[in-house]
Amino acid sequence: MGNELLAFVREFKPESEPEDVKELVGKANSFLDTFNWANIPRKYWIGECIPGVLGLFLVELVDADPLVDPYIWVVVGDLPPAYLSSQYARSPRAAVDGYIAEMEAWVDAVENGNSTEDLIPVNGEPTEANAEALKSRLEFLDQKILPFLPGHDH
Repeated sequence: MGNELLAFVREFKPESEPEDVKELVGKANSFLDTFNWANIPRKYWIGECIPGVLGLFLVELVDADPLVDPYIWVVVGDLPPAYLSSQYARSPRAAVDGYIAEMEAWVDAVENGNSTEDLIPVNGEPTEANAEALKSRLEFLDQKILPFLPGHDH
């Protein structure tokens, strides 16, 4: 992986973390447990944690299959959970920027009556109401959180 990614994160240490941070890591764990390829030991680093809003974690999939990216970003919180490859997102800012772009594609598809089948999975039905709620959260992320995250946009 190189030290490039670790320059932007801090190691998650359960014994010294507040309960709301542990809760967000628990959400990330539950999300990753739904994927067979990720159901292996994991190590977490915190990219950003805003309780009740956003948990952004760099996750090392220990002993991952050689075909699987061993380092992924996981986004959880008051948002649809998602993971992104660290090969394309080399910093917390790039990970959240990529998350916003992927979720905006889903919102656009729903608003235009197009299929969401080939887009990032969203844990909600592709309805106008869900698209509007997600759009509002994405605007908040883009305006109030993204500019303050460390790193670069890609």
